Amino acid sequence: MAKKAIAVPEVSLHSLTDAGFQQGKNTSALESIVRFVMSRVPTLGDPSVDRADQIDKESKEDLRKGYMSYYAASLKPNRYFLIVDNNLVEKQHAEWSETTGYEKREFGVHIAFGFTQATLNDMKETNPDYYRMVMDLKTEFNAYVSNRLGDLIRKAKEIHAENMGLKRERVPTKVFSVWEDETLKLILQRVKTADSRGNDPSADVERVKRAIAAYLAVK
Repeated sequence: MAKKAIAVPEVSLHSLTDAGFQQGKNTSALESIVRFVMSRVPTLGDPSVDRADQIDKESKEDLRKGYMSYYAASLKPNRYFLIVDNNLVEKQHAEWSETTGYEKREFGVHIAFGFTQATLNDMKETNPDYYRMVMDLKTEFNAYVSNRLGDLIRKAKEIHAENMGLKRERVPTKVFSVWEDETLKLILQRVKTADSRGNDPSADVERVKRAIAAYLAVK
């Protein structure tokens, strides 16, 4: 089953002037949001704090709930399926609601994250198509959350530097071999982390190790 494209909320734009106004408006809104979050999360933007520790677990979970509500309402609204001959057949909500005689299934980000690990394990064997849909959506949403948290952290660091009267200085470019080594280590660390969570079938530690070894072998 093909992935459904993310629906991006439209902004009414008729000219570059409109675009400039909306960009300025959104930039100001982001700064206000970040300053509010900084007032609740003192470590946000602190350059002495590692990225992973910039936002405490409880605050991160609260933000995640907000991201999920927006994601479900504006980016990937719920989808509706009938089970026909053991296949998922997608319908518009109105037709789905009125149809009788078929098993129905509603699908969305809140539903995807509502399954227990035991249920997912069983689903992987009994309903692989639906399992793939669930895992794909969970992976996409997790990436979305990571990106939004990154937005907060980057802006908070700018605000923190501004408050401290610091000017951004150009950082010397790393020697490629140093960057390469750090990147490979980061890839391995991330796949190990994903594998430890147990909810990402694409996180194959051994495969990544083999790929890195093959890459290094041709240097």
